[in-house]
Amino acid sequence: MPADNDLLAVSSVEQLADLKPVTSADNRRFPRYYYRALAVATIHPPVGQEAEPPQTCYVLTRDLSRGGVSLLHPAPLLESQRIDLALSDGRTFTLAIRWIKELERSSYLIGCRFVDAPSPAPPAVK
Repeated sequence: MPADNDLLAVSSVEQLADLKPVTSADNRRFPRYYYRALAVATIHPPVGQEAEPPQTCYVLTRDLSRGGVSLLHPAPLLESQRIDLALSDGRTFTLAIRWIKELERSSYLIGCRFVDAPSPAPPAVK
């Protein structure tokens, strides 16, 4: 279990692009940051359908925190699905779906938590 001061330390994810916390009335473990980016998602099939191939598509990221990220996707997903997310700077994340909310017909907000630590960004090419 991390010490309280470890939870207060700023993570590398929070240092991205001068992110500022989003104020919110909800009770969160980690601050949420306004973060919009296009990412490549590999969406693995749900439990019981593992023989199906994964789907690769673009998704829009939404709010980001040390605990996870939310995504916009045109179809609902299931909580048993896993997502591998790649950002444009080369960092990759494995995500577990925590909740799904329909925003409009064919527009879903999907809340995900990080399953593992983010991979480091690749070194800059000179």
